[in-house]
Amino acid sequence: MQFISLSHPRGSDTRLSYQEAREIQLDLVEQRYRDLIPDTVLFLEHRPVITQGRGLQWTGVSRQKHMPVPGFLPEGLEFSESERGGDLTYHGPGQLVIYPICKLDGKGWAPHHDVGGFLRKLESTLIEVLRARGLNGLSRPHSTGVWVDPGKGSPLKKIASVGIAVRKWVTFHGLALNCVNDLSPFHLISPCGLSSEVMTRLSDWSSLSPNWRQEIEESWVSRMVCGEVSAIKRIPVDFLQAHLKGLAVPCEWSHLHEKHRASSS
Repeated sequence: MQFISLSHPRGSDTRLSYQEAREIQLDLVEQRYRDLIPDTVLFLEHRPVITQGRGLQWTGVSRQKHMPVPGFLPEGLEFSESERGGDLTYHGPGQLVIYPICKLDGKGWAPHHDVGGFLRKLESTLIEVLRARGLNGLSRPHSTGVWVDPGKGSPLKKIASVGIAVRKWVTFHGLALNCVNDLSPFHLISPCGLSSEVMTRLSDWSSLSPNWRQEIEESWVSRMVCGEVSAIKRIPVDFLQAHLKGLAVPCEWSHLHEKHRASSS
């Protein structure tokens, strides 16, 4: 398994647009299907965007499949449709997005052809990450995502959204953890059919350092690989895109990363 942290070069907007991240994922899905790369986890932040998935899941309660899309979006906030599960949500700076490109063959981290089991493994991994920061995260039946309990009988708060897609039994899309992001864009929508008031972020519950993203990425990796040491490749987006376009042999990311570092020094 390999882990890649993506951003644009310093001096530009370091976050990825939703569309360019989707195109990267689709390229990686094809490479993973052909066994040219191992299971791959992407870490990134998105530019501000509201996305709409395939629709709300069945919970036993009758409700419409899609919530209304805002008729007007503030300047700088985009809208994009997505093939992931779920309905409307928001992505933006300060929110850590985790996209696992994993083959559901039962040979690695992902269970064999078990989409529900894969979703719960994602949630369980994040719950462990939150627990290490002293926060009690939990999942809910008939609902994806990770929640926190404020206690004293207060309603649960949603700290992370989960929605994946599967193509050729390879997963893409994934999980979005609210960390230090502005929560106000959630008020423009009904996130996954819920009141926007349920959304919360990690910084409301735990003190975060300026290196919060790197720390959370490393915490995620250590739990996904059961404490084994696994380096995160920090690769510029354009570098990854260039190699994906001409990729015809198994990809040695560590070699490519070292080559990039040498050429830029």
